Amino acid sequence: MRNERGFTIIEIIVAIVVLTVGLLGLVTTAALVTRMMGRGQRTAMSATFAQSRLERLRSSACIPAQRVEGSDTLFRGSTWVAINRWAFSANPSSPTTFRVRVVTLSKTVKGAVRVDTSESSIPCR
Repeated sequence: MRNERGFTIIEIIVAIVVLTVGLLGLVTTAALVTRMMGRGQRTAMSATFAQSRLERLRSSACIPAQRVEGSDTLFRGSTWVAINRWAFSANPSSPTTFRVRVVTLSKTVKGAVRVDTSESSIPCR
């Protein structure tokens, strides 16, 4: 009997435990990566929304009648994803330069609201 080869039951149990711990680590990492990808997509969507609004404001900032505060909302289906609010201000050091500030509110997965701010100077001649 002593010359028989093979694994003992203890070795098999230890191998199963090690394999299980490794698989649980992979599952946890996969869940974390999935959440991070979703957060990145939401952040990119709200940043793109703010950037497009800032570009439209930049083209109209030199026309006094269009230099007004405002807001717009990005919807996905019937729920809002991001809200932009913007305001213009004069630059005291240069009377032909205006500043525009876009504040973007975006929803997180847990229902919280994230606030991001973009600001730009617009020279008018």
